[in-house]
Amino acid sequence: MCGMDFLSWLEIVGGVCTVEAALEHLTRRELRRLRGEGALRTPQRGWLALADTSSDTTRSLELGGVVTCVSALRDHGLWTPHGEQQLHIRVRRNSHGARVARAEDRDGVVVHRLHERLQEEAPPFGVDSVQTTLAVASGCVSADDLIAAADAALSQGKIQPDALLEVAAELPRPRRRVLERASALSGSGTESMFAALLRHAHIVFVQQPELLPDEFFDFLIGRSLVIEIDSLEWHGSRKQMANDRRRDAALTALGYRVVRFTYEQVMFEREQVLQTVLDLVRRGVHRRALPAATA
Repeated sequence: MCGMDFLSWLEIVGGVCTVEAALEHLTRRELRRLRGEGALRTPQRGWLALADTSSDTTRSLELGGVVTCVSALRDHGLWTPHGEQQLHIRVRRNSHGARVARAEDRDGVVVHRLHERLQEEAPPFGVDSVQTTLAVASGCVSADDLIAAADAALSQGKIQPDALLEVAAELPRPRRRVLERASALSGSGTESMFAALLRHAHIVFVQQPELLPDEFFDFLIGRSLVIEIDSLEWHGSRKQMANDRRRDAALTALGYRVVRFTYEQVMFEREQVLQTVLDLVRRGVHRRALPAATA
């Protein structure tokens, strides 16, 4: 790979990589030449960045760490706590120098260290792996947000169940138990948050039941109460809304009760949402008798 090809590749992967990763494509002599020409800079020892790249990753490296926790969840396209905008970085466990001290004192920056039982890594592109990210997040975000992020990682295939359980096994018991509850059944973070709401209320539910041939639904409580969680991303188009109404009508004809909640309701009106579900359960709506053919 020539220098120009390397610079194009580096731009594609985010503008940052370790020297070790760069040496898989170029010789040290070629790297020195690119540095001398001003095409590359060194945000942290052992790392390279395109001269004009400025990002959370370069900021993290300049502060002595790598992107992790909520910031890395966002980078990986996973669920993040609503409204969280701080930069989360991970420094090495034994790092206590002036650079790290400045990072710890800086507004808008959260400094993390990996749990002592987990092996530290230098992610090749400056952002922690999904596995490490979830481990760090387990000590920072709420249990509900952590499960939502882990659910998303599983459903998107960005981590395998065995890998998630492997990292969970090395964490303190409370954090381990949270990650062990994650599953790939939630189609969105909103569904994960609704599932957490039901768990807190000790309401038994099934996710993704097949109630119509080859058609799956978000939640089934008891025999007959179906809950669908609508997000603008998946349910906002006219076509999808029409399909939702078709599915609702088909279930209603079979004796089910269908209730829909939006992202805004689940996230910002949790008490009202839970009260609605509890009222329906107390009235026995979830125990309706269904025709024998669909029971």
